[in-house]
Amino acid sequence: MTVQISAGYTLDNHRAQSSDAYALAKGEIIRAMLTTYAKPGMTLLNIGCGAGYFNTIVAALGLRVIGCEPEPLAFEMARKDAPEGCTVYNCDLAGLAKQGVSGDLAVLVDVFEHIEDDAEAAALLRSMLRPGAHAIITVPAVPWLYGVHDERLGHLRRYSARSFRKLLASQFEICCMRYFGALSIPIVVIFSQLLRREYPRKAGREGVIGRLYSAFCALETRVSFPIGTSLITDVRMKP
Repeated sequence: MTVQISAGYTLDNHRAQSSDAYALAKGEIIRAMLTTYAKPGMTLLNIGCGAGYFNTIVAALGLRVIGCEPEPLAFEMARKDAPEGCTVYNCDLAGLAKQGVSGDLAVLVDVFEHIEDDAEAAALLRSMLRPGAHAIITVPAVPWLYGVHDERLGHLRRYSARSFRKLLASQFEICCMRYFGALSIPIVVIFSQLLRREYPRKAGREGVIGRLYSAFCALETRVSFPIGTSLITDVRMKP
């Protein structure tokens, strides 16, 4: 499958992680999941860490963070802003595996959809985790929502809950899987599919619609709906 990746669009997407209501709420769900397992001194692998926003959040949990990001500009931002005790490599999942690192925890925010052989990627991730380790993994959900946003970010696919569960179950025990982004579905359809343009992240953020959207994203940190634009999964190493 051929996709038209936009470097500028990708970088803007990385930068939005620290201010976008959707990204912030999704990040809070991931942080809450990690808090269940995190103990000071553990090592967390942040694979595909983007501009490094989440490195600071998990480092605050007392974790040693090893991140990686293949996109050069995003990597430089992550390296520059890396908190104490955080190491960032300019590479992808396979490149990080070659560094010989291992982790007690891992986070992969929207990584698998970029990798052609995602089954091999799941096996590679498993090889980097220590016994009993947990990984929190997110991917874009609902295959029929695939649009220009996915194309510009270099996504090869979106996942159904069934397909993603099947992919992960070959390597991991699935502790929980939930959707996120129910209210974002009409936004994806209108902007990514019909208008084929970027999402309105900035316009209207402080208006009534923007505040309502932010409130709904915050609600989804506590309530899981039966469909959404993202799948968030907690997996554990099989015994």
